[in-house]
Amino acid sequence: MATILSAKNVVKTYANGHTALKDITFDVAEGEFLAIIGLSGSGKSTLLRCINRLHEISSGTILFRDKDITQLKGKELRNHRRDCGMIFQHFNLVKRRSVLENVLSGTLGSMPLWKSLSHQFSDDDIQRALHNLEIVGIPEKAMIRADALSGGQQQRVAIARALMQNPSIVLADEPVASLDPATSHSVMNYLEKINKEMGKTVICNLHFLSLVRQYATRAIALKDGVIVFEGLPHEITDERFREIYGEDAVEIHIR
Repeated sequence: MATILSAKNVVKTYANGHTALKDITFDVAEGEFLAIIGLSGSGKSTLLRCINRLHEISSGTILFRDKDITQLKGKELRNHRRDCGMIFQHFNLVKRRSVLENVLSGTLGSMPLWKSLSHQFSDDDIQRALHNLEIVGIPEKAMIRADALSGGQQQRVAIARALMQNPSIVLADEPVASLDPATSHSVMNYLEKINKEMGKTVICNLHFLSLVRQYATRAIALKDGVIVFEGLPHEITDERFREIYGEDAVEIHIR
């Protein structure tokens, strides 16, 4: 299978001197569902933000479809960010706007400035937004204010918004960390659906190994900014778990 993303010797050091990523090297195959695990502060969120260039790396290279994205500027950078659908832990919705308007906001990066400022969406955009709401199972919520939805429904709106970009890769940063266990599976099922049925490559930061084992095709573990495991989810044994999370850590299962 073709490689869609390749990180080579990536280092990220912040202005305060903290090095969040240390010599990170890995490849992602097209169509993979890659889980990135590790404690809070291990570098997971920083890594995703480096992939879509919300953060600049300090050294190394990140290749996306064989192009070094760390050198992109202007229109090429905007195109790359559109190709990376981003899903955040806290949804990042405009609460007072309708679900449909929030989903349509996923098109703003590809619209002319004058249209984006006035939110002039085409009939085609509206139909695509409604279709994406069908994909995540909430088409009937289109005209409801976003803040009237449950947390799980809001995250599904965020997924539909990311799909409006027609991304090649979906970056999900702790997408279920703010949700209860039952709702977590609902959101993960939709990420699995867009991976398996739509062929989107997914890179997902997760805390819970039970979710990693159920949904991911491969896993990478970070500890203090270093990759300490790379392999299949079932290869994360109890011993490996303690290496990643510490000797006193206890695995919590989401059923």
